[in-house]
Amino acid sequence: MEPSGVRINESAVSWSEWGSPKGTFLELGREISSQLTAEAKVPDEHALVRHRPFEVELVRVKPGKRPFPLHGHTLQWEYYIVLSGRGLMIQEAGTEPIPMEPGDHLIQPPGWEHTIENTGSEDLLYYVIADNPVDDACWYPDSKKWAAVGHVFRMVEADYFDGEE
Repeated sequence: MEPSGVRINESAVSWSEWGSPKGTFLELGREISSQLTAEAKVPDEHALVRHRPFEVELVRVKPGKRPFPLHGHTLQWEYYIVLSGRGLMIQEAGTEPIPMEPGDHLIQPPGWEHTIENTGSEDLLYYVIADNPVDDACWYPDSKKWAAVGHVFRMVEADYFDGEE
């Protein structure tokens, strides 16, 4: 008998839609790995081993859209596999965009700013596999924001001892 939560067919995973209020950013995704519910068989003192070490999502981006704003990760690696459609992996200012087409594999190491734009006439479809580090944070250079532990905020420069005495 197959153990529970170790296998799922992606066709059983619903598409969810995520987008910005004005429609600039729009993503349809199947969060495949989140549907796999099997847990590590380790003692409680090894709780970090229980943290899922990767995420896999199937992403669909409509023509002319971007799935997310330009951002960078402090720790996370992302690996992309393009299945269909055409687009650009847009990186930090002064860097040439990288074409995306079926069969391409791309990687975004920590510290690299990136977004994706569908420049074709059909949906851009790709997998993204992320290593999901526990302490990752993101910065958004265009809006000067940070995101960490489920919160989005802007930092304000302060003196080192400000508020300490």
